[in-house]
Amino acid sequence: GAFGNVVAMPTAHATSTIAGALARTLIGLSVVEACSVGQGVFGAPVSAAEEARVVARRRGEDDAETSSASWRKNAKCQTCSSAPFVLKQVERMYLRGGVDANAVSSSVAFEDPAALVEGIDEVREAFRAVQAFSPAAAEASAVERIGEDRYVVRTATRYLLPLSGPEGVTVRSEVVVDLVPKGVDGDGTAPSAADVGKIARIEERWNGARLLEGFPFDLVRRGAGLVSYAATRAVIADRPRP
Repeated sequence: GAFGNVVAMPTAHATSTIAGALARTLIGLSVVEACSVGQGVFGAPVSAAEEARVVARRRGEDDAETSSASWRKNAKCQTCSSAPFVLKQVERMYLRGGVDANAVSSSVAFEDPAALVEGIDEVREAFRAVQAFSPAAAEASAVERIGEDRYVVRTATRYLLPLSGPEGVTVRSEVVVDLVPKGVDGDGTAPSAADVGKIARIEERWNGARLLEGFPFDLVRRGAGLVSYAATRAVIADRPRP
């Protein structure tokens, strides 16, 4: 009767309010994700190597002859560093979808304009998902050492996307790779000896454009990474790892 209508109206109003709030939240998150992806597609390129040189100049380490950073004296010596190792692992991940557990730390992270994944399982699934678009090298990749434990790999990868035609779409990227350092890291903790020299973080900059950083971009990319991880495991059949 009348009492039932009184109860039903507030309940319906509450449901409508919650649904509206959820819709606005999802729209807001979608806008943030679109801005992050848009920065990757349309953002101005910023050379990771030049960026590193600017930081070095601020620290007084810009001259390889007088710099206190010993790595700069051998920056162009490919065999004097981990450059071959880094190049091999990046090509293996992008072109073959393989993530070598012996080459990355257990807490390895991968981030691009669309998503942030953390841990070897999530990173492995992210690169496995990319194989659905048949990645192939459009040009030979090049690697450069830009820090004591930092490298940049310049790639040009062709993907066969829906409606892209047989020629596909070529994505040029700067892939910034950080290795686990020998000494104390940024948060004041010493890394495990077993992880030293392994890949700690991979950041892909589409077209060389820097990622939008800070809240809410980091949070939304992390959410997108978790969703992608779950979807890949559920939708894409596993296959023997190369």
